[in-house]
Amino acid sequence: MPTIRDIARLAGVSVATVSRIINHSGKVRPETEKKVKQIIQETHYQPNQVARTLYQKRSKMIGIVVPNLNNTFYAQVIDGIQSVLQKNNYSALISFSTSSDGSKYLEAIDNFKNNNVDGIITSAFTPPTNWNPTTPLVMYDSADIQDKIVRISSDNSKGGQESVKLIAKNVKKVLVQHWPLSLPTIRERVEAILKELNRQNIAYVLEEVSESDPYLAAQQALNKRNTFDAIITVNDPYAAEIIKEAKRRGVNIPKDFQLVGYDNNILCEYTDPTLSTIDQQPHLIGQTAATRLFKMMAGDTSTNNDIINVIPIKRNSTY
Repeated sequence: MPTIRDIARLAGVSVATVSRIINHSGKVRPETEKKVKQIIQETHYQPNQVARTLYQKRSKMIGIVVPNLNNTFYAQVIDGIQSVLQKNNYSALISFSTSSDGSKYLEAIDNFKNNNVDGIITSAFTPPTNWNPTTPLVMYDSADIQDKIVRISSDNSKGGQESVKLIAKNVKKVLVQHWPLSLPTIRERVEAILKELNRQNIAYVLEEVSESDPYLAAQQALNKRNTFDAIITVNDPYAAEIIKEAKRRGVNIPKDFQLVGYDNNILCEYTDPTLSTIDQQPHLIGQTAATRLFKMMAGDTSTNNDIINVIPIKRNSTY
C-alpha cells in the first residue's frame, strides 16, 4: 500500500504539496495537481483517514445512538438522518442496544468523542444534572423539554389524543398499556390519552407493561379482555403480539375489542386485521435532527425544539 511519501517521491514534489492537494487546503499549480492526482489514481492510494482527521480537526463523521434494532421506527429515523449526511458528504458511526440505560448512552457518546466525530444525534435519555456536552448534539424521540439540549419530538400530546379518536365512539372502557410514566415521551402521550378519554366520558384502566416483553403484555391484556372493549397499547410490535394472541384464543378484533398501536410500523399492513396506529413520521424526524445538527456545527446557538406532526392511520383493527 503506497504512502503519502511514495506519492510525493513519484511526483517529484514535497509531502506538504501532496497533502494540500488531498485536503484542498492550499494553492498548487494546476499541472502539479493534475500530475499528483494521476499518480494517486494509478497507485490506488488511500489517504490515512485518522491522520486527515487529526490534521483537519474534522472527521466528516456523525455519531448516532439508537436504543435498539427491534423497532423499524429507528431504522426509518436513521434513513432520514442518512439522507442529510449524504448530501453533506458525511458518514455515520452507529451505537445501539443502549435500551433506556443512561450510563450506556454516556458511554456511547464518550466513544464517539474519542473517534473525533463532528456531531452526535442520539435518542433521548435523561442526562446527569448540569450535563453540558462539548460536541454538538441533538436528541430525537424526545419529549418537549425546555433545556439547553436541542430536541426533536413528535407531537406526543396530539398522538395520545388521536389514539383515542381512532376508536369508535360506542366504547365503554379502554385498557391503556404504557411503559413507565417516568419516561417523558410516554408521560406526555398518556396524559393526552386520559384527557381525551375523560372528555368523552369513557372509563379506562392503566396498565404498565414491560419495556422488553411484548408477549407478556399481550398475555396480560387477553387475560382480562372481558373487562374492556378497546386497547391502546405502547407501539405496533406490542399490538401485533396482541393480535397474534387474540387469534390463538379465538378472539375477534375489532368485534370483541378494538386495538390501536403507535408508530405506523411496516408490519401494520400485514397483521390480520390491519392495525390502526399513529404515524410519527420517523424519516422526517431523522432529517430534522440532522439538519439541526449541521446548523449547530455551523455556529447556530438556538436550543429551540422541533415538534414533528403525527398522523392518525385508521385501518381494520378499529371501526
